Amino acid sequence: MKSVFTLKYILHNGGWAALEVGNIEKTVTLNISFFHDSLKELARSAIELRTRGEKSVVFMDEPGEHKLILKKNGSGISYELRWYKDWDSWNLISEDNFETVLSGTTTLPKYINLVRENLISIWNEEGLEGYKKKWSKHDFPLSEYELLKG
Repeated sequence: MKSVFTLKYILHNGGWAALEVGNIEKTVTLNISFFHDSLKELARSAIELRTRGEKSVVFMDEPGEHKLILKKNGSGISYELRWYKDWDSWNLISEDNFETVLSGTTTLPKYINLVRENLISIWNEEGLEGYKKKWSKHDFPLSEYELLKG
C-alpha cells in the first residue's frame, strides 16, 4: 500500500494557526498558539532530519499541546502525533501522559517537500510583515525557509 501523508499549516489572525495532519485513515486538525514558535520548529525538523535520527515538533494549544514525533529509518520516517492535556514542553504534565491521535510512515523527501511547500505558501501569501502581524510573537523562519526553498 502506498504511503499517504499530508501536512497543511494555516495561519490565522491574533497569534493562532492550524495544522492539518493526515494519512490514508484520517486527518487531524490542531489549533496552534503563538506561545511556541511551531512553524520554525517544523522547518528545523525538515532540515535536521537529513542528518539526525529523531526530531519532535511542539504545537501548543490553550490548554494542551500536540507533539509530532519523527523517527528516521533510512529514507523513511515513522511519525506519531501525541496529544497532551497540558503543556509537556513546559513540564506541566508527565511526558508519558499522552494519547496517540495519529501515526504512520512516510518518506523523508515527502516530509521535507511538504514542509517546504507550506513555508513557500505562507511566504507568498503573507511575506515578513504579514506573517509578523498575524503571528505577533515570532518572526517568519526566514533562514530555514532559505535553506529549504532551493
